[in-house]
Amino acid sequence: MRNISARQFTGLLIVGTTSGMAIPLVLWLLRDPGRFATDLLGINQSATVIPWAWAIAAATVVAYVAYTFWAVPFVRENATSVSGLKFLAIPLALVSGTLEELLFRRFLMDWLDSLTTPGVLQVLASAVAFGAAHSLWVLFSRDARIILPVVAATTALGAVLAVTYLVADRNVLPVICAHIAINLVIEPWLLLSSINGRWKAGTDTDSSTPTR
Repeated sequence: MRNISARQFTGLLIVGTTSGMAIPLVLWLLRDPGRFATDLLGINQSATVIPWAWAIAAATVVAYVAYTFWAVPFVRENATSVSGLKFLAIPLALVSGTLEELLFRRFLMDWLDSLTTPGVLQVLASAVAFGAAHSLWVLFSRDARIILPVVAATTALGAVLAVTYLVADRNVLPVICAHIAINLVIEPWLLLSSINGRWKAGTDTDSSTPTR
C-alpha cells in the first residue's frame, strides 16, 4: 500500500479509536439512558457535595497539561493550533475520557472494593492498569526511549485520578471531566508527536508513515 503522511495516519487512528471506544458507551446508553447518566456517569446530586474531589481534579488537569507541555515541546507549540485533526480529537477526548475512567476507576476499583481490597491497593491496581494500557501508545513511535516516560507519566496520572475517585466517594464524574479536559488540550498533538517522531523536537515535519 502507498505511504500516507503522519497527519493522515493520525487522523485515521483517531477515527478508528473513537469509533471502537464509542461502541460500549452507546450500548450502555441504549440499554438504560437514565441509569447511564445518573448511576454510571455520576451526573446526580452527589456530584455537588464533593468539592475536594473537584478541586483535586482541576489541579490534576493543570499539572498534567503543564507536565506534558514541558516533556513534549511539540504539544506545547501546537496546543492552540486549529485544524481538522483538532476537530477529530474532540470526540476522541469525550469518548476516551469517559470510557477509560469507567473502566479503570468505576469498574475496576468498585470490583476490587467488592472483594474488600484496601483502598491503597485499589489505587495501585488502577494506576498500574492505566499505565500498562497506555503503553500501547508507544507502538506508533519509532523511538523506544519514550516507553518509560509514557508508562511512568500515565501510571502517576492514573494514581491521582484513582485517589480523586475515592475522595469523590466513588462518584466518577470529576475524574471523567478531568480526563476529558486533559485530552482536549493535549490531543491530537501528543499522538501525532509519537507518530511523526517529534516528541522531543520543536517542529512538525509531517513525515510519511507507511501503512502495512
